[in-house]
Amino acid sequence: MKIQFILGGVETEVEAESGRNLLDIALVARLRPPYSCLEGHCGTCEAFIEHGETSEDKTDTHIVRTCQAIPKSDSVRVNYDKVEPK
Repeated sequence: MKIQFILGGVETEVEAESGRNLLDIALVARLRPPYSCLEGHCGTCEAFIEHGETSEDKTDTHIVRTCQAIPKSDSVRVNYDKVEPK
């Protein structure tokens, strides 16, 4: 599956294996996404899902905690820049 990350104005596309959360995928790709607790409590890793579906798509805000969100579609576009840092 293809995951596109927007972070600090830079867009990076990554081929990812299924079953990993978006934060893990970003870290394996050596991106530097914001995160802290890795357990979904703090909200530091929140990002806006511009395209695609994840396991955490529960509201109309399209904002997910990437440490918990597992991609459910073949292509997901994740924008960290559209969420205010915590």
